Parts: sequence; structure tokens; C-alpha cells
Amino acid sequence: MGHVHDRSPVIIPKDRFEEWLDPDLTAKADVQHLLNSLPESTLTPRIVSTRVNSVRINGPELIEPEQ
Repeated sequence: MGHVHDRSPVIIPKDRFEEWLDPDLTAKADVQHLLNSLPESTLTPRIVSTRVNSVRINGPELIEPEQ
């Protein structure tokens, strides 16, 4: 997803939550190892309306693909 946006989410599987939230996991190499060992994201990028940029607009129509 980095090719879409440089602030793409990290998807953490439920069975890795404890490891991800471990306050002792602070060494850069350890964090990088954890990130590298995560499965590939299953997100599918879609073009949506620019209405998603407004906090005043909220609703299920925001996730509909743009025509």
C-alpha cells in the first residue's frame, strides 16, 4: 500500500496483538523484525470520492467506488 500513500496502516493479526503491544519491544531491530514477519495486507485500494476528506460528511456511501 506504500505506493498509494506513505501513511498506510499496519494490519496486525489478532494472534500477534500481544507481541505488538509489548512495551518492552523497543529495539529498532526487534520492531523491524516484527514488521517484516507480518503477513501481506489484504486491503484492496479503490478510488473514492473526495468527500472522504471532510469530517462533516459521514455515511456508508463514502466507501462506494467513485464512478
